[in-house]
Amino acid sequence: MTVSPLARAGRVLAMFAVMAPCLSFADIVLGHSGDLSGTSAALTKDYVRGMNAYFDELNRKGGIRGEKIKLVSLDDGFNPDKTAENTKALIDQNALALVGYRGTANVQKIIPLVQAAGIAEIGNTSGAKSLRDPYVEGLFHLRASTTDEIEAAVNHAWTIGITRIGAAYQDDAFGKEGLDALNASLKKRGSEPVAVGPVPRGTVDVAKAVDAMAAAKPQAVLYIGQSKPAAALIKGIRAKGLSPQFFVLSVASGLHADLGEESSGVIVSQVVPYPFTELGNPVVREYQKVIGALDDRKFSYNSMEGFLNAKLVAAALQKTSQPYTRAKLIATLKGLTNEDLGGFSISYGKQNNLGSRFVALTMVRKDGSFAR
Repeated sequence: MTVSPLARAGRVLAMFAVMAPCLSFADIVLGHSGDLSGTSAALTKDYVRGMNAYFDELNRKGGIRGEKIKLVSLDDGFNPDKTAENTKALIDQNALALVGYRGTANVQKIIPLVQAAGIAEIGNTSGAKSLRDPYVEGLFHLRASTTDEIEAAVNHAWTIGITRIGAAYQDDAFGKEGLDALNASLKKRGSEPVAVGPVPRGTVDVAKAVDAMAAAKPQAVLYIGQSKPAAALIKGIRAKGLSPQFFVLSVASGLHADLGEESSGVIVSQVVPYPFTELGNPVVREYQKVIGALDDRKFSYNSMEGFLNAKLVAAALQKTSQPYTRAKLIATLKGLTNEDLGGFSISYGKQNNLGSRFVALTMVRKDGSFAR
């Protein structure tokens, strides 16, 4: 049976209405839409775990000036239309801000809604240039851009003598922008990709990309996209008898969950600090203490990013006068300059929503941990 968009929206609103009675008038309601059932569900859930861990700990200590934070997370299955539907519901239910969205196409879809409502979307897992340059009102990024990640990967490859690089990409706005960034990075080094292969968005249909890489036999292959298709690509290329150096971006940092021991040796660019040892970093120390008290004590880059994003939201709320409004919070965010979250700084401005340009490269070990 076909369900109309209006009926689907009604169901979302009804679900939210069921939640609403458990919210006190003192709650600061934050809204999140993300893939909780599709190809990137494991990564989304881990990111949300990090956000909730920080907010729960903050609430236990009294919240923000006595007001507790309530995060309402809705599933969009990585479908941009569903993301828009969820966002409308969250805005209509008076969420103060939107936080931690996943997917370039998903975030692009909600920009008109965000701007019409005068609400901030704080932190998302897209590094797309189109969400940064030119400046997009209402979006406040935490992570470095995909361009920054790809430049770091190419620079490392060149440093160790790898110059023949092939690329497979998620065939959507995110993947195509990443491919443009790779082309630009290689062009300034007098080179270009030796092979390129698209992978349809939201699938693990990597056959064409595998064939393209097998024909070119590159020294390295960069995958621009999520972890499940990255895992399928790596398996497919190795099944052809090839062993290039594989690079993936931070959005695929959960690769081990999909590939197991075969992920060993894959280089992953990361956009937040190393979460496994604190090494004097205050926010990592704080993260480990909070996550270590949970039933699921697993440290990860995804939950570290979610934790940092929650800390950013809380820092902005602390600097915003009560009663809170969407406009006041946006004004506070625009005024953040070198906001220290504990060894990880964020800066915005009137025409700048970049946040951070931090990138570090890691390598996956057989057990799924990361070497630096």
